[in-house]
Amino acid sequence: MRSIKDGNNWIETIAKPLLAHLPALYPIEEWDMAMDTRIEALSPSIITQGVPEQLPYGQAIKAGLFLLNESLDKAHEIAQEITNATGSYWHALMHRMEGDYSNAKYWFNDVGHHPIFSNLIQYVRDHLSTKDFMELENEALRHKLEVLVTSPVWNPCVFVDVIEIQVSLVQHPTIDGWLRDIQRAEMQLLLQYCYEQSCGGSLLEAIGQK
Repeated sequence: MRSIKDGNNWIETIAKPLLAHLPALYPIEEWDMAMDTRIEALSPSIITQGVPEQLPYGQAIKAGLFLLNESLDKAHEIAQEITNATGSYWHALMHRMEGDYSNAKYWFNDVGHHPIFSNLIQYVRDHLSTKDFMELENEALRHKLEVLVTSPVWNPCVFVDVIEIQVSLVQHPTIDGWLRDIQRAEMQLLLQYCYEQSCGGSLLEAIGQK
């Protein structure tokens, strides 16, 4: 009975508020220290309902929750122990958020073509077009954004470049909002994928978003 109760509880008390949060492109500290404590206490076996074969995806969910809470070191500690493409994805996201952009690209190359890419590129096309940044003064950032939006497939390394230029050089508030929104969609899609693989069903439905 305790496992079932706890299993329902983490979705409401951890996943739901974190999926509504908009993480920074370059976080300085964790968003919510109390949330870190709750994630720390969450057992991957509770997420996966005790199915041993699904444990890596339970661990991946925990890494993703830490990352949504902008707790980079704790996310890294878990992600680096997961030896599948999804673990490498969380690992890449962590390095991108800490500003280690070359290392992020290394891990994205290890990911290869992830199943969430098709939904992610569609999300970007639905929310951003070349018209939005035609007047952007920084030519390098404008070019990278054009490549990102017009590419037939999601290119994670181009997105790394876009974030690096924005964070390190341009720091345009509107661009920051766009990129943080895309980053959150990326993390939501990846967390949803992990949930499907670990225990089936829709995480968004479980928290009442769809």
